[in-house]
Amino acid sequence: MRVLIYVPIVHSEADLGSLLDDVRRGFAAAYGEDAWKRRAAAVEAMWTGLADRLSAMPLEWSRVRLYQDGLPVCGREMDIVRDVAAAGSRNHQLLLALIEKGATLMGTEDAQLMVREYRRNQALVRAAMEELPASDLTALQQEGETILAERDAYIARRISDTLKAGETGIAFLGMLHRVDQKIDDGIQLQQVIHSLPFGVGAYTKGKDKGHEERTEEE
Repeated sequence: MRVLIYVPIVHSEADLGSLLDDVRRGFAAAYGEDAWKRRAAAVEAMWTGLADRLSAMPLEWSRVRLYQDGLPVCGREMDIVRDVAAAGSRNHQLLLALIEKGATLMGTEDAQLMVREYRRNQALVRAAMEELPASDLTALQQEGETILAERDAYIARRISDTLKAGETGIAFLGMLHRVDQKIDDGIQLQQVIHSLPFGVGAYTKGKDKGHEERTEEE
């Protein structure tokens, strides 16, 4: 039997990288600086809960593979995780803790698709700040839906191809991903949700809310 523990996540400030300043400014402009602080606190609480819950699971950790949203198949996976963990990412700090228990880190995403999504996210942040025409926002939304579907298909194939009989996978994926709907029928799926702060990702009101939730929560 193959088992996949599917963990929907919300990214913290450290996970946003170079997008952080633009996202924080836009969020504060729409909701105020206090709302951004509450968002950060909610996300931190989520990660504390997830870390406690996953670390306590009675798994044979040498037979566990870790799959991570935004981690490309590149040969430098451990370097990336260490660097992002050192920058304060609770997500990547948890990965390191599970690796210390014996779990194996897996490159998870297609690097070219990640580059396309990063560039789209940059354009999306600019669009939210500059009040671009609705047609431009619609085009960005459609592009994002296409890229996300391609990413999900790749991740699902990656898990199916690398998770062996008798092993357990743990997949950390942003809330808009639908990899759970694409997983091989031969893999038993288990969901782990711990106090997800739904709605804390959006910072634009009305017309572009869905776009910015994607920027942050993927």
